[in-house]
This record gives sequence, C-alpha cells and structure tokens, in this order.
Amino acid sequence: MKYLSLSLLFISIVGYSQNRILVDGIFDEWSDHPVIYSDAAGDGGFLGVDFGELQIFNDDEFIFFLLEIGSEINLQDLNKISIFLDTDNNSNTGFSINGIGAELVYSFGERSGLFYYANGSSEIFHSNIGLVSAPTVSSDQFEIAIKRDISIFGNPLFLGDSVSVVFQDNTTNGDFLPDINEAITYTFSNDVLASLPDYSIQKINESDLRILSYNVLSNGLFDAARVPAFTRLFQAIRPDIIGFQEIYSFSSAQVADQIESMLPSVAGEEWYHSKVEPDCHAISKYPIVQSASIQGTGNGAFLIDGPNTETDLFLIVAHPPCCANNIGRQIEIDLMMKFLRDAKEGIGPIPLEANTPIVIVGDMNLVGFNEQLETLLTGDIFDEVTHGVDFNPDWDGNALLDSQPYIPGLPLSYTWYSEESDFSPGKLDYIIYSGSNLILQNSYSLFTPSLPFDSLNAFNLLVNDAVEASDHLPVVADFEIKNSTAIKNSLIKQDFGILKIYPNPSYGLTEILINIPQKDFIIIQLMDQKGREISILNQEELNNGEHKIQFDSSVFASGIYFIQIKTTDFTDVKKLIID
Repeated sequence: MKYLSLSLLFISIVGYSQNRILVDGIFDEWSDHPVIYSDAAGDGGFLGVDFGELQIFNDDEFIFFLLEIGSEINLQDLNKISIFLDTDNNSNTGFSINGIGAELVYSFGERSGLFYYANGSSEIFHSNIGLVSAPTVSSDQFEIAIKRDISIFGNPLFLGDSVSVVFQDNTTNGDFLPDINEAITYTFSNDVLASLPDYSIQKINESDLRILSYNVLSNGLFDAARVPAFTRLFQAIRPDIIGFQEIYSFSSAQVADQIESMLPSVAGEEWYHSKVEPDCHAISKYPIVQSASIQGTGNGAFLIDGPNTETDLFLIVAHPPCCANNIGRQIEIDLMMKFLRDAKEGIGPIPLEANTPIVIVGDMNLVGFNEQLETLLTGDIFDEVTHGVDFNPDWDGNALLDSQPYIPGLPLSYTWYSEESDFSPGKLDYIIYSGSNLILQNSYSLFTPSLPFDSLNAFNLLVNDAVEASDHLPVVADFEIKNSTAIKNSLIKQDFGILKIYPNPSYGLTEILINIPQKDFIIIQLMDQKGREISILNQEELNNGEHKIQFDSSVFASGIYFIQIKTTDFTDVKKLIID
C-alpha cells in the first residue's frame, strides 16, 4: 500500500500471529505476513538504493524487518542506509526525522549508530542492540533483527508496546521509507508462535554420521588458554569427521593427537588425519584413503572410507580468501567446483565412483557477492572460459544443499560472532551436501551463550565456551546415508544398546536402560576418557528386550566417563558425567 500526504501520517500495524520468522537469508516465511508499506519505484538515489516493500514482525525476544533495497548490495558495508526507531512514542525526544523522535539511529554500512537518551547521545554498535542481519552475502533484500529486551548504558531501548520506524538512504537525493512526512508505527504482538527449529546436541540416531566444520582461529586448538573450552565443546559434540581451518603451524598428526587428548577414541578406533597446506585439515574416525590440494589454492579434497556404505565419502575442506577479496574468493570457489566436476567425471587426482556422497565444509568467508554461494550450490561457474562449463553438482542432476544450521534456542542462523568487531554476526561457515544420497537429520551452530542452563550442565559446558574458543562457532550436521549397506553392528545400534542413562549428570543411584535383540551375555563397563576400564558394572546373561541396570556412581570420582555395553554382536558407548 502507498500513502501520499503532505502532513505527518502514522500507519499503525498491529503484529498478528503467523509462522515464526527465522533470520537466515531465506525469505519464504515472510509470505505469511502482511506487507505494511510499499514504497514507489524510481524515487531512489544515485547509487541504486530504491526502497520497495517493508514487512515487520516480532517474537518475545526480537523485532524483525524485511526490507527491499532495490539493488544488490552488502548491507554491512559500502552503503549509507540507516534505520531510525522511535522507541518511546514521543516525537519530542531523540533525533527528529519524518515527524518522529528516534531514540535509535543505526547506519548499516558504517556499522555504528547513536542512542539518544535524556542527557544526550552515545555511539553504539551491533552488540549494544543485539543486531543480526541476513544474508551476509549481497542481496536486494535483507532480514534484520534487533533485541527487544536490551538496555543501553542502563536505559531500556524499547519503552512501550509500539515503535515507529523510518529507513533512509543518506545520499544525495537518497530514498526514504516511508516517504518524507510519513511514518510507520508497529504495535508489538504477544501471540504464541510456532516452535524454534529443532536441534540435538547429541546425535538423534547413533548410526548417523556427524560432521563438524570448525575454524579454530589462528592455531587456537593449541592455545593453552583456550584448550579447556575446546575440550568441553568436542566432548559435547563428539564428531565423527572434522574439517578444520586456520591450523597453520601444526601437522595433521599433531592435530589428531590433540583431538585424541580431548576426545579419546574408544577401543579399536583411532583418529585418521590429513592436511592440505596451509591450514585445512581432515580428522576422521574412518580411514582417509586419498587427499589432494585443489589446484594449489590451499583448499583440500579428501576421500574417506566412510561407514557402512558401498562407496567412500568425498569431503572438501575449504578456506577461501577473506573480506573484500571477491575476485580471489570466486576463483577458488570456481576451482573447487571444477575439481568436483572432474572427480564426478572420473578424472583428476580423486576420481569418484557414481553416487559417492559429497560434503563441502569450511569457513567460506562469504561476505561479498552472492554469486559465490550460487557457484557452490548450483555449479554455476563464474569464469567458464578458464574453469569450464557449468554442471549439476549432485548425482541426481540437482543442486547441492545447505545444511542451514541455526543457533540453539534462537531464530537466527550465523556461524561467526565477535563482540569486539564492528561487523555484526554473520554466516561465514557452511556444511553443504549431496541430497541424493545424504539425509540431513540434525544441524546447529553451537553458540553456548544461547543454551539453557540444564543443557550446559548436562554436557559439562560453560556459557562462554564457544566464544572463548574461537570467533567462529562449531558447525555440526548429522546425516543418514541413503542405501547404506550397514554391517550388522551398526544396524543394531539404531534400536539396541544403551537407550538411556538417568540421571545424567549423576551422583548416587544411577540407572542404565539397555535393549538387546536376543538372549546374550552382556558386559557393562565404566570407562575413563582414554577408554580404559574403571569398573565392570554388570556381566550376566540376559534375555532379549529392555533391562534396567543400577549402580552407585557416588563411589567414583567426579568427572566425565563412558558407559560401554558389549554383547556377542555389538558394542555401544554413551557418555556419563558424575558430579
């Protein structure tokens, strides 16, 4: 709708109940919400910013905006778009614009703003207002989230049940939304919304393949001050395959040994390893059959003897150039996809068998042109003259898929977070996969400050572990492998073995619920973190079905242990924390 007036016009929009908004750079859910203002086309400034439709929504934590820009830009850089929020419904306070008095003025391209209060104004940054926007790559529309319950220098940002808003492109003859002498007032809704995206810190199914992508920031895995946080994170996540970035000064063998010290392999297992210089590592519970540098870029390709499949797993671990180096980043991504195209065609350093599962992980540094993400997903090569023709990267002729990890307990999807930086949180890290043969079961970016205290306690995590370990978050995805030819043991583990340990953490009487498929002799052991037996908790012949085993955990020192059950046909292990 368009409102034309020479006098001040307030448009009051009452928030109403629809699907929850997720700030992820995917805009489908906004179709269930009304467009509250549609700015006229062609009234933009010289740099191409020409505002279009605006939508606003809220939940109990955030106010959300979906803003059409009119041209493809990067919202966090090289623009003069500002938002003005009148949060006390008083036009006589704050910065005067379009008939409102804005307490908050924030310039997205300058990544800073001003907060106006009774005694003056102060400079603010994204961390002061909990600002998150998406996508991080260039786009012609953006989702923006600002926290509602935040205080700035002791002053609550939002004081009432409504807020007035103006957007401005602060260039010569720059566009306004709404037009000059108009304003939009949005009234907050208290409606109950749909649940946040599901996640499970543990695997949902033990037979799933858990892949972790992690930029550990400047050899951080070996930084003594950060090792305790990394250790707690790895022990909570328990990955099967890890793609590391930014480990420059250490060999893959040293990295594998470090992981072994943090996350000891169980009997009969080890951490296999390979590195492509300068900083990309693959660390795996399963043998790494081949590895290759992708045309000298520093991005690595690895062939892994994956679990329970007729074919191997093809893994790319990547760390293209950062920041404003759009040309270099696009070249490396083109070369990555050329390598994959050749591998699928049976040529190059790592020729693939048909239907080999494909996973691409890493800190992709996607903060520039959207074309780079399109190349990764769709095989749309930017420089076809140099790197060859476009291709369909999945075996079924489709694009690859983004695992789209969300932050536990928040309607946000980012993988990089730094309060010290003037750049707001963004999605830089990816786990991309072939949907023709991999079924995504679970994904998340582990941001420990968002976890509830019971989850922190259950997994022996501290609230700041993720932000103290690195400025990148651990990105996790669990996959079921289609048409897997699983060995008997792995199939059994889906339904049999240790079903539950309660309570966990425990101190005193502890129950282990197990299920066995047939009459068998069982041994239940308590193991330490290095896989050494501490005690045999039970050994006897049991009939098939569920059984409850009890023991007194108070006789053991507090710490992290593992409960292991062995039968003739399978072994299962689960973590136990004794307080």
